[in-house]
Amino acid sequence: MTALVIGFGNLLRSDDGAGHRLALALARRSPEGVMVLARPQLTPELAEPLARASRVLFVDAAWASAFTTAPQLTPLEPLSAAAPFSHGLPPARLLALSAALYGHAPPAWQLLIPAHQGQLGNQLSAATATACRAALPLLQRWSRADA
Repeated sequence: MTALVIGFGNLLRSDDGAGHRLALALARRSPEGVMVLARPQLTPELAEPLARASRVLFVDAAWASAFTTAPQLTPLEPLSAAAPFSHGLPPARLLALSAALYGHAPPAWQLLIPAHQGQLGNQLSAATATACRAALPLLQRWSRADA
């Protein structure tokens, strides 16, 4: 089993693409023993690679007003999959789906990057770009940690 990093977000909605961009940056460094996926959103199809992972890190943008202006790395627990869902899922629900379908939900964390702008555009705001630079060492450290 390998560790899994899933960075997600819309690259055409400014800061919303921060998680996706960080996953792409990590993938260029090709960490040994870590599978890196960059996606525009979380979908049910990701339940299968989750079930094979020893641990998982979800990387996403979150509005800066919801927490501090620094990147936040926190543990994540599965959330009941009882409620209906569409093609996009929150990480906790995807973990629950993996457990329900494949009998395994790996230990999980989320790395949240503060977002400031969400309008159309493919550039990060200066504040979110700074937060991404601060988050990259956290992401690299997590990817090297023993499971």
